[in-house]
Amino acid sequence: MNRSNQPSNLDILDALALRFAASEQVYASPGGKYQEAEARSEFIDPLLDALGWDTANRAGLIAASREVLREETQRRENSFSKKPDYTLRYHGERMLYVEAKKPSVDILKDMDAIFQARAYGYTDSHPIVVLTNFKSLSVYDTTVPAREGDLPEVCRIFTCNYSEYKSRIGELEKLLGRESVVSSGWADQFTSTRPEHAVPADETFIAQINAWRIEVAADIVSRHPGTKAEMLNDVVQKLINRLVFVRMCEDRGIEGEAILRDAAKGSAADIQALFASLHRRYNTGLFDQTHVQAEPTLLMDSDLLSRIINRLYSPYSPFSFAVLDADFLGLVYETSLAEHLVVTDVDGTKEVNLNQKLEYSRRDVVTTPQRIVDATVQRTWNQAAPDFVNHMKVLDFAAGSGRFLVSAFDQYVTLFTEHLIAESSPRLVQIAPGEYRLPFEEKCALLKDNFFGIDVDFNAVEVARFSLLVRLLEDETKASLPDGQKILPDLDANIIPGNTLVRKLPGATTEQLTLAVPLDLTSTALPAKFDVIVGNPPYMKTEEMKAFNFAEYQYLKDNYLLLHRQFDKYIAFIEFALDHVTDTGVIGVVIPNKWMTIVAGEKLRGRFRLQQFVADLANFRHVQVFAAKSIYVCTLVLTRAGQDTFTYSEPGSFEEFTSGGVLARVITAGDLPTSPSDAWVLPANEYESTVLSGIRENSLPLGTLVDARNGIQTSKNKVYILEGCRIADGYVTFEKKGVSWSIEEEVTRPYLEDSRSVRSHHSVVPDARVIFPYRATAEATDTIPVADMQRDFPKAYEYLAANESGMKDRDMAEVEGSVPFYTYGRNQAIGYATQSPKIFYSVNQRGDKYGIDETGIVYSSGGTAGEVALYPTDSGYSLDFVLALLDQAPIEFFLRKRGSPFRGGYFARGTDAIADVPVPKLDFEDATDVSFHDSVSRLTKDIRDLNAKTKTLAPQQMGLHQEKVRAAKSKVAELFAVRWGLARDEYLKLNLSAS
Repeated sequence: MNRSNQPSNLDILDALALRFAASEQVYASPGGKYQEAEARSEFIDPLLDALGWDTANRAGLIAASREVLREETQRRENSFSKKPDYTLRYHGERMLYVEAKKPSVDILKDMDAIFQARAYGYTDSHPIVVLTNFKSLSVYDTTVPAREGDLPEVCRIFTCNYSEYKSRIGELEKLLGRESVVSSGWADQFTSTRPEHAVPADETFIAQINAWRIEVAADIVSRHPGTKAEMLNDVVQKLINRLVFVRMCEDRGIEGEAILRDAAKGSAADIQALFASLHRRYNTGLFDQTHVQAEPTLLMDSDLLSRIINRLYSPYSPFSFAVLDADFLGLVYETSLAEHLVVTDVDGTKEVNLNQKLEYSRRDVVTTPQRIVDATVQRTWNQAAPDFVNHMKVLDFAAGSGRFLVSAFDQYVTLFTEHLIAESSPRLVQIAPGEYRLPFEEKCALLKDNFFGIDVDFNAVEVARFSLLVRLLEDETKASLPDGQKILPDLDANIIPGNTLVRKLPGATTEQLTLAVPLDLTSTALPAKFDVIVGNPPYMKTEEMKAFNFAEYQYLKDNYLLLHRQFDKYIAFIEFALDHVTDTGVIGVVIPNKWMTIVAGEKLRGRFRLQQFVADLANFRHVQVFAAKSIYVCTLVLTRAGQDTFTYSEPGSFEEFTSGGVLARVITAGDLPTSPSDAWVLPANEYESTVLSGIRENSLPLGTLVDARNGIQTSKNKVYILEGCRIADGYVTFEKKGVSWSIEEEVTRPYLEDSRSVRSHHSVVPDARVIFPYRATAEATDTIPVADMQRDFPKAYEYLAANESGMKDRDMAEVEGSVPFYTYGRNQAIGYATQSPKIFYSVNQRGDKYGIDETGIVYSSGGTAGEVALYPTDSGYSLDFVLALLDQAPIEFFLRKRGSPFRGGYFARGTDAIADVPVPKLDFEDATDVSFHDSVSRLTKDIRDLNAKTKTLAPQQMGLHQEKVRAAKSKVAELFAVRWGLARDEYLKLNLSAS
């Protein structure tokens, strides 16, 4: 017995089925008058309600927050709108679409309905789409695009009749019930039906656009051979933007159905007439045909244009332009903007291809996932306290395709609408009971007066303007738009081309000026200061900037105060933002997280500390935000409000970050280093805070107790490093390129080539030899003179001389004066690399890669690769004590936060990172401290001795032997745990494997 007064879901489904069965002939009659809108309100709405969806918005949420969006034209049967009838959402994210038809439409066979539904889901990258007329319900896998010739059964993974809804409620709830859809693993159930090599919609769309770009460009060049590549790119991009814009207006019911295709059936003049009318209507500049020399319809073959237009419609196109929104376009265009059309002459024939733009070839091209864009903008608005009276000036300082601006505009409109609702303002338009929208004209004014962008790429600027105009029209219908002409704002002065960072480059070459595109901000209509600055600035390392445009690099270095050492360009963008935000303004960006710890970030960290800018910091640490890119980022929100604390989190996934499920901690001054510019190693929760506080309390940095030094750099290892060699009678024999050589052993040193052999609690064993053409004198270690080399080491000289020509291309910039040709490419380490004892450690590792060298092994270093060595000083701390410390889980935890993440769970820890490791501060006049130090050192030596015996033991002895090793390690860990005041069983919970 149902104890509630409300009927159960099964009762609802049973009642719906009985009511439909009673009049099925009337409802499903092909000639009957029962319409789709009636089927939705009487049957499909209750069906979705029974599956947990609030179709009537009983929760009273505003449109932007509703979980079910119903197409508002659904009661107008003759509307041209092809928007989905139902959009099911969670936290504002579209999860799946439900397309409804009247019962007289046989959805099991009607290919127009099937193609339409599949296009919805595919375009928006949903795993499935639902098609129903209540009489039947079908679910289609939408990871595969619909193709001409598909049968109704293609990609259909579920279907049932209304009479089965009650009996199959479990299947229905799993497929599209709200509780299932909003769960994290909902989409996983569809992987078994998915093709192995499914191509996402954005990749398909990019491929199609690029094919058209080449096809149109090749046609134009064949007709007008003198067309320059720059104009060619602009003309082709304008044409594609026009076609997409019209198709979006058609499918949204803003323009007539298939007006573009109908115009294409006529002559070129018909298409030009259509564009002229659209120019008068929208006034975007997109359809302006006054510049004859840049008018695509006059430059290209009209038959080719007609063929392309026809490919924009079903069944040839797998996309729905009704759901292809500004977010999708931004994602697509951001990727395609990295390539431009080039014209080359091949044996007298003009060929057109797409090549990567020079500015992108020097750096990683990264596209920020839309969910990260939206969440970053939302966190920015959370700090902004929007002014709805004067409105707020918003800037994207690296606009790209405009996705940050679109998101900022969208969210501001929502906030402004909520504000007006709360004030019961008459300025709003009511679109449904309890549902209101900002009038179109007011949205236009809001965009024109308050949203701005800059980008160095002219084509990106065009796309950003286009994306914003698309967003303006996105929620509109023909009825909601004004009847007059010129209804869209002119954004030419809002989104401008130019270099955000560079004002002028005196003395630069023409090529350098062309690449840099200096921008005089005083000559633009941009405000001097902005209330909100958002974006994802370019990431470009010092070496890449120098190679791309040295004049621009020098300008940045001379004009931006926060740039330090080997800086990245994004730091200059942050400084620009700090200098151009109002006193009450907010900055929200996505940038690499390395600024928190690297030397190049010292000045940036110092400014943040001294002026208290940080408000919210979400550090993704080792989580890959950008697909297939080893770039690790954070979202950073800055405010000038003088606050002593900020919110810090470490999201483990997109879902945690965008859903608000990630735990955050308030960072106080006690969590930050004493020096404003020192590295930030921050706790993400109270447990981490306890561990970090424990190891830092009463400690010294390791860099004050040992010397962390990089190894040699020959700049031609394949000549100097001798692998697989044999030593006998004072000679080293080896083979290079099939030739056997023997050289004097005295001019070589033992060398570590393969770092995989380095393991904690083991002695390091050399696996190669290195030619070491140096000799120690009373003052220094110098290169052996040529005459001495020829006299004392003739065989080594003969080998080196045979390789002299191959060593001439080395970068010897750091080597001063005239030196023998066999001198290393860098002077570093030649005076100490052969010394011992020292601790070797692999720079890029996951722990357990710290070994001791007691024989004088030479090693190499370079960037995030190779080895670093720790040399003892007269501090009183033994190297065995340091080895034991580095083996402790809390220290590895610290280093993973302090260092830089890499793929595969590896974390780099260079000399700067290792130097910051906190070491218990010991008083060697205190008996307790001495006992602690000596006990740790002795146990560490015992463990190494035990490990050295492992190879000599019989199998039956291994169990007892390994237990001795474990017991000794456990004792060391216990000694450190007591010293740190940490419960060992607690700090062992540090999930280093997951990191």
